[in-house]
Amino acid sequence: MEARALAEAIGVKFVGRMAHGESGGAFEVRTVDGARAVLKLYTGDVLDLGAPTALVDALRARGYPVPATLARGAVDGSAYELQERLPGEPLEQLTPAMLPGVRALNALQRDVGLAGRGPWIDEMVTSILDGRIGYCEHAAMGEHSDETRALLERLFRIADDARAVHVSDIDVVHFDFSPYNVLTEGDRVAGVVDWNGATNGDAAFDLVTLATYTYVYTVRDQLLAAAAAQTDPDALALYAAHMVLRQVDWTIRHHEEFEVQWFLGVGADLLTAVGAH
Repeated sequence: MEARALAEAIGVKFVGRMAHGESGGAFEVRTVDGARAVLKLYTGDVLDLGAPTALVDALRARGYPVPATLARGAVDGSAYELQERLPGEPLEQLTPAMLPGVRALNALQRDVGLAGRGPWIDEMVTSILDGRIGYCEHAAMGEHSDETRALLERLFRIADDARAVHVSDIDVVHFDFSPYNVLTEGDRVAGVVDWNGATNGDAAFDLVTLATYTYVYTVRDQLLAAAAAQTDPDALALYAAHMVLRQVDWTIRHHEEFEVQWFLGVGADLLTAVGAH
C-alpha cells in the first residue's frame, strides 16, 4: 500500500518521505493531536528479524534516546509501525566532538542480558558463510567481477577462522548503527532510530558499523580503537567482514558502478585497519 493511503487509513496526516530509508521507507506524519511522528513501512525480507520490544524498552529504561512505538499493525497486507519523532537530524559524518556521546550510548548497550536472535558469534559467522535473505547475499559478488569473487572468498576465510571467538553475548546490538540512524543536534547525539534489527550480542559491532561509514579515517580509527578496547581483536575482523559483505552486496544490487568501486575501496581499507588477513 502507498504510504499516503496507509496514513489516511490509520488516521494520521501524511507530511512527506524522510531521507535515506531504503527498505520500505520512513515518512513524517502528524497524529490527531498534531504531534510529529514517523510512519515506517516494511516490505520484502530485508532485515525482517522481528520487533525487539524488550531490548528497546530496556535501553529506554537506562535513559537511552530511542523512539517510543505508538502503534503497529497491517493494512491490506502492508505492515507498518508508527513511532514518535525524536529531535535532531540524521548524522552525515561523525566528527571528533561527537565521539564521546557515541561511546557513552554504546556503554549503555552493554550487559543488558536479554535474549535476542543469538548465539551472537554463530549469527555473525553464518551471516557471512551462509548469507541471509535480502542482505549479505553471495550471488551478486560472485557474478560481478574477479575482484568481488576474490573478496568474497577472503570474507569466507575470515568468518571460518572466527568460529571459536568468545565475546559478550549479553549486550544489545542495534545491527544497523549507520550515520543515518543516528540523530544529532549540533555535536550532541539526540537519538538513535530503526531498532527493528536489534538483537543480543557484542555492542562493539555497532562501533564497527559506524566506522564503516566514517570516511575521515582519523575519526574512524578512534571508533575502531574504542571497539578494540571492549572485544576480541579477531571479533573486529569478523565484524568488518560482515559489514563489507553486507555493503558491497547491497551496492552491487541497488546502486551504480562508481558506488560499488567506492565501497570496495572503503571495505579494503576497513579490513586492513582491523588487521584482517
